[in-house]
Amino acid sequence: MRKIALILMLSLTMLVGVACGRTSSSTNRSASKMTSSLSSTQQTRDDTGLNAERLTPEQTAALVLYYRDAHMPGANDYDYSADMENNDQGATVKIYDKKAVPRGEGPSTKTYPQGATVLYTIKLNSGSNEDGTHLNSTYYTVIGNKVYYANGSDGIRKTGVTLNEMVTYVKVHGEVNRVLKVAKNTKIVDMRGKVTITDKDGLTTQQLGTLVGLLKSPDWFKNGVQNGDMYYGTHYGYGEVSDYQYVTTKDKLASYIWFKRKGNDVTIKMIEPDKNQNMAKAPMTTIHTTVTTLINDYYISEDQQDEVNTYADQLKAEPQN
Repeated sequence: MRKIALILMLSLTMLVGVACGRTSSSTNRSASKMTSSLSSTQQTRDDTGLNAERLTPEQTAALVLYYRDAHMPGANDYDYSADMENNDQGATVKIYDKKAVPRGEGPSTKTYPQGATVLYTIKLNSGSNEDGTHLNSTYYTVIGNKVYYANGSDGIRKTGVTLNEMVTYVKVHGEVNRVLKVAKNTKIVDMRGKVTITDKDGLTTQQLGTLVGLLKSPDWFKNGVQNGDMYYGTHYGYGEVSDYQYVTTKDKLASYIWFKRKGNDVTIKMIEPDKNQNMAKAPMTTIHTTVTTLINDYYISEDQQDEVNTYADQLKAEPQN
């Protein structure tokens, strides 16, 4: 009898174990299905949030950045757009007249496709390109429903891609959220009509003024910019510097640095009184330099270019009387 009872108890234990196993397996499958369903629902919501027929300018810019990165040489080995996933990531998009794009902001080879009138630039707010595997900026133009973006050789691709092709590509690769995340925190800055080019190399009045300011009085210039007191002008209009451009804090004549470019040559004029000298009697000093020298000294590395362009963007246009 004891043997029979023991056998019955063992059988009952095995049945309970099997039942529990089945219940656990069923629960796991249900949880897996629920997770999969939630993920699918989220993906569907993301996909519907990116519609080629209803793209905002911010979405278009983020879309172009991702698509360009995904089609660069080496994209199979590197996730060039990985920084788009950074927390609170966003970008700044600038719009330029195609004939007034600052040096370093657009293509060095100005071969725009026929019909192009403006150039868009996009740059992520944060990211690192130290190892060359993250590409955080690009430029492009839009003609009709086609986008022509940077070709990787300081120019613009001759063949355009439709917005619908780009959106489809992003959806197929499951990266809609990456695009929407950046677009949500993107700022558009319209620079059309606000930039004057000093020569064919694309150096703007603001950039050249910044280079001159860093040469002549870097601390004064940087403090003026940081305090929001630095202005620029394209035509002074008085005396021997009437046709000069300038940067100034507008305090007094000694707060002006005038400059004039002729080809590669740059003439710089300032009033620099001695400590005990009356301003009215202080002579105007003149020095000469070259664009090449200024660029070699202040605009070679990426950090230098970022510094100059940041200062240049913050200069205010002095109202003309």
